[in-house]
Amino acid sequence: MMITVLSLSPAVDKIYIIDNFAAGGLYRVGNCLQSAGGKGINVSRVAKMLGVDVRTLGFKAGSTGQWLEKCLLDLGVRTGFVAVEGQSRTNNNIIDKVNNRETEILEEGPTISGQAWEAFMASFMESVAESSVLVCSGGLPKGLGPDTYAKLIAEAKKIGIKTMLDSSGDVLKQGINACPYLIKPNLRELSMHFNTNFENDDQIVTACRTLIKRGVKVVVTSLGEKGALLVTGEGAWKAFPLKVEVLNTIGSGDSMVAGMARGLAEGLSVIDSFRLGCACGASNTEFFGIGLIDTARVDKLQQSLIIESIG
Repeated sequence: MMITVLSLSPAVDKIYIIDNFAAGGLYRVGNCLQSAGGKGINVSRVAKMLGVDVRTLGFKAGSTGQWLEKCLLDLGVRTGFVAVEGQSRTNNNIIDKVNNRETEILEEGPTISGQAWEAFMASFMESVAESSVLVCSGGLPKGLGPDTYAKLIAEAKKIGIKTMLDSSGDVLKQGINACPYLIKPNLRELSMHFNTNFENDDQIVTACRTLIKRGVKVVVTSLGEKGALLVTGEGAWKAFPLKVEVLNTIGSGDSMVAGMARGLAEGLSVIDSFRLGCACGASNTEFFGIGLIDTARVDKLQQSLIIESIG
């Protein structure tokens, strides 16, 4: 049971807690939480914590990229990063708990050349041939077009690999055209895709069913504090919010993807994979760090999670 996770634009994530943060001020921060990040790395970390054999592919640049890869290797995650010129990204997140605000400063990272892409494709084809699930997660680095995931999904599907897509904007739109097995937009991403503001669950389910008709097998929509929806060709289900003490929601969607990837890799049903994913997402919120879970807690959360058929 191995999954391949794409982290084409990995990043160092830095979180600062600064109450009453305002532009133009001077702040001395006593504690900064730093971790290897980017959606794909978050997925890889949680999947490994769930006992999955994971291989993470992408691009690394400079000393930052070397550090990111080392973090994965230290966890026991196998890697296949192609070295490129420049420096891998750093993402800064400033959390203001007093005003309940988050400020993000995200770097762009290196540009991917045609030669680097050829090297990546060689590693990709080798890895997916040994995998049961491919996870395409996050944005794309400069130099790669919005149809990049669509092309990779198409290649994986040729050899019968289940594919999962978690992205947004044009990358999500193009990826859907390749008919991945599962997509996991959050409510904001789904609203942007359909250019509408959904007012209730029925409207969301109807929108998801249009994607099912286009060839996507499973659509999971995370609703934040309102739970999550699962839509397939057989029906629609809602997972109701779990009672957790939320410290940080960043990385919860990635943790959810990791849980579902493990479920699919193990051959669990879609609903049971959805249950595991929801529990992982909820467990992540109980950590200040990003992309972390407690496996014992995940087991308990699965038992208390309420999932109801809604159509």
